[in-house]
Amino acid sequence: MNTWLKLVGSQAHPITEAPWHGIYMSPLIGFRKENKPGIQIGDHLFLYAPGGSLRIFALAETVSDPEHDPNYNPEDPESCRWRIYVRYIRNMPVTSGILLDVINVKRRLESSVQQKSHVRLEEEESTLAYKNLPEIKIL
Repeated sequence: MNTWLKLVGSQAHPITEAPWHGIYMSPLIGFRKENKPGIQIGDHLFLYAPGGSLRIFALAETVSDPEHDPNYNPEDPESCRWRIYVRYIRNMPVTSGILLDVINVKRRLESSVQQKSHVRLEEEESTLAYKNLPEIKIL
């Protein structure tokens, strides 16, 4: 099993604004990049909200391998080419999450995840994320 940091939303459309208002519970996580994500069933995703909050707000387990999104629209810059189904282990309002700086150890994760949309976490980063993200689950 691998542990990843996955960006959800964007600077232009942060999940702290409508329609999510800081609460993201979708069973689908989208990926805009052309290449198929290396994430697999059983991997864990720490979800990160850019756009001013810079917080990790959820931990999810992948329950599917990446698949092409049948709703992908190349004319829409917000449309995702790939999607993965997830089951939430921990999930909270973005404002209750932990600052990304809490798990920064040897690299600037904010820069890394903005360039790639998701990055594999190193062991020390994963340990800090599991330890510091509160045990909250929104029903």
